[in-house]
Amino acid sequence: MLFVTALFGGLMLLSVESRRRMVAVLLIGCIAILGISPPPAQAQLPFCLPCVIQAVLNTITVTIGGLLTKINVVLGKLFSLFTQTVWPLAKINLAKSQIQSIIARFLGVIQSIMSINPHTATLPHPIALESVIRDRSAADLSSVPPAYVSTFRPVPQAGNIAPQDRDLTDMDDAMAQDNLMMLKESDQAQDLQLQLANQIESLVANPSINISAPGSSSLITAAAVAGEIQSQAVTQKMLAAMLRQEAARVAHDNAIRKRNAAYAGQLQTDMTNVLQHK
Repeated sequence: MLFVTALFGGLMLLSVESRRRMVAVLLIGCIAILGISPPPAQAQLPFCLPCVIQAVLNTITVTIGGLLTKINVVLGKLFSLFTQTVWPLAKINLAKSQIQSIIARFLGVIQSIMSINPHTATLPHPIALESVIRDRSAADLSSVPPAYVSTFRPVPQAGNIAPQDRDLTDMDDAMAQDNLMMLKESDQAQDLQLQLANQIESLVANPSINISAPGSSSLITAAAVAGEIQSQAVTQKMLAAMLRQEAARVAHDNAIRKRNAAYAGQLQTDMTNVLQHK
């Protein structure tokens, strides 16, 4: 409005001829501007805000809503597949209840067996040796040799026993001490295996946690299989120790036979010499 007022005021101050020329120029300029300017869009003029909102709502409810409904249907079918076919909850709960029943029936018996105190020695040196070899710890392996020597006595000095017997005695003592220390290590490994088994049982049997939910059974099974492999490795190691002990016993018996054969040959030679002198 201010621009139009100023324009007409300026025209009034001009002369008649100048005003005619100015009006003609303005008309030509307006016609040129209208010719090059783009036409207004139908959606802009007039602007209908409720129409736009309604169009957006229709898009959300019809197009996107239909897609979301289909997605929910697919997800529901997948959930039914996993809970009824892949990991059936009823069968899993049945297996868990059976496992809990087995644990409740045998856990107490097994723990009572493991807690039996087999210490039967009565004299000081045997009591000390028995305590060392039954403490189920590999931290004091160095205590086995002195306790063993105190109980079974050291190897006789040279000159007090035949060299062959001295060698056999020393080897027998060495094998016995090695196997006693191996037993201590296996006892500690057995305790660790029992701790692992108790942890797995607590995960399966505890109803207040969801660690044994469908899908985690493979992880628990893998942990149990790993523990079983470790237990088998310890068992194989103990079998190897037993075989070494048996091999040492066979070697000991053969050494005695060899010594008897040597004594028999020497006796035969001596008897021959005696008879020849006669």
